[in-house]
Parts: sequence; C-alpha cells; structure tokens
Amino acid sequence: MQTNYHLGKHRKKNNKVIKKIAVGNADIKPIGKSAYITIGILIVAFLLFFFLNDRFFRIEGIPTWADLYKGAGLTSGTEVEGDVSVHFIDVGQGDCELIKTATKSVLIDCGEKEYYADVISYIKSQNIERLDYVIVSHPHSDHAGGMSFILDEFDIGTVILPKIQESVIPVTSTYIRLLTSIDNKNINVEYADPGRKYNIDESTFTILSPVDDYEDLNNYSVAVRFAHGENSFLFTGDIENEAETDILENGLDISADVLKVAHHGSSTSSKKSFLNAVSPKYAVIEVGSPNSYNHPNEDVLQRLNKMDLAIYRTDKNGNIVFVSDGKNLEIIAERN
Repeated sequence: MQTNYHLGKHRKKNNKVIKKIAVGNADIKPIGKSAYITIGILIVAFLLFFFLNDRFFRIEGIPTWADLYKGAGLTSGTEVEGDVSVHFIDVGQGDCELIKTATKSVLIDCGEKEYYADVISYIKSQNIERLDYVIVSHPHSDHAGGMSFILDEFDIGTVILPKIQESVIPVTSTYIRLLTSIDNKNINVEYADPGRKYNIDESTFTILSPVDDYEDLNNYSVAVRFAHGENSFLFTGDIENEAETDILENGLDISADVLKVAHHGSSTSSKKSFLNAVSPKYAVIEVGSPNSYNHPNEDVLQRLNKMDLAIYRTDKNGNIVFVSDGKNLEIIAERN
C-alpha cells in the first residue's frame, strides 16, 4: 500500500503560490464570471431545497429552518419572563395563540401551512419542548393548516377538538393530515365540552363552545376563557353571531381583560351584546394585510372604538405578548 504522499513537493508548490499572491503575480488568474454564476446558482438551489423541504416534503433527517435557527441561536421570538405570558403570534390572515405558564403551555391554532415553521421556531424560542394542550378551534386551514407538522415536532399532551356533526365534517387535506398525525403519535384527544375547566399550574382555562350543532363550520369554533389571578383572556376562534348568542344564553362567564376578536374582525361576528358581556380592556385582531375579506370590518372597529379600549392588530403590531403577574398586564408588541 502506498504511503508516500510527496508532502515535500506539495509544500514547495504551496510556497510558490503564496509568494506569487503576495507580489500580485499575473500568473494567478482571478475567478471568472461563470464561476460566480455557478456559485450563486448553487446557493439559490441550496436555499430553495431547504425551503421546499421545510414547507412541503419534511424529508427525515434533513433539518428544517426552525432547526437551523435553533442551532444557530436565532429564533423568531423573544423569551418572555413573568408568571404567565399569552402570545398572539403573527401568522398573516390566520389565528395562532400560545399560553405559557410556569411549567405548562397551551397552543391554540397555528395559521396556514406556510407558517408552521415560523410557529415552531417561535415556540422553541420560548424554551418549550412540550405542548400540554393543543386546541384546534376548528379545522379551517387559516387556523389549522400547519398543525400536523407542529404535532409531529413536539411532545404533545392532549388535543382538544370541536365535535362536529357528520354532515359538516370537512374532507380537506388539512383535516386529514391533522387526524393522521394524531393517530400516528397516539395523542390523547378530547372533544370540547362547554363548562369544563382545565388547571394549568396556578391558572385555569374553561371551554365555552361549541354549544350546539351548526351548518357553518366557523360556529363550531372552540371558544376558551383563560384566567390567571385577576387577569383573563377570551379566545373566540371564528365564532359568528349564532354561536355568540348560544354562548351568552349558556350563562358561562365570558368577561375578559383581553378579547381575541372573533373571525379576524368579520362583520358576521362581534355583535354589541357579546362585546358588552366580555367588556374587555384590550382587543386583539389577528389579521393579514392586505386581505380579500376586508377584515377587519369597519363597523366592528367602530364598535370596539366606542368601548374605549386599546386595539392591537397583528398586521400592524406583529407578534403581541401580554405578560401577567395575576394583577397587572404588561404588553409587548413587536411593532408599535
């Protein structure tokens, strides 16, 4: 077996090259334009491959952008210190909320499929490895489009779903992927039961809906009231006027300091009697801009403005975080 690698000759050649470079020898030819083009194409192809894998393929063993960000110490959210934090994550024209207590976490919705890697990155930025509860308000893609990927990524305790009558059950790829991930990981599933309370550390969340059966899938949205000490939050999914009426008539406490405005501020939601019963100090509208739905509706905005409350919007403020010590709320917005 040959073991002589002629290291002496290589050293001499390297020394000559170094000397030529030092004196600017014309024999050393610069890299041509074609080489730069080739390098550029390779970089673009590399980035495109990771983007496609991140959004569509999920090839086993290939890291996602969230993995790369985490490994490099780059994450899309800032870790928040405090007893409890409630995060309204900007996912464009969709909903995504994260509740973090001392030892537990709850994810409500996640936006369209294209945002799942951003949501994963955000959750990891909060040093969360396990989602104790995942609430899918309803299986529309702007609320659950990427949820299957999130379920695959984290240790999951329980998934809470609305119990939908058979005639309305969707047969979309979003819903099928969601159920497949639940089955593959054998995740515990519970149907939303109005009035049921869940304890998470020193806080609780209460299921408010769906109260009845509906023809419109939006009205099946799981509405949740979260309370920590004297502070409270109301998450409404896409409930519309019919579901709002049923929630009011059901007699459960829906008062809240912070209201997640239903259905991105649609004209079919947030009627005056419902808003008065909530009586919020802050309203958060999760919405993309521009959007083809004219969300949020101007009449809804006027209704909210008349209540003399502070309005935050993910299209204008980006990620919005409320930090609670049980008495006071601190608001941190990505953009003012």
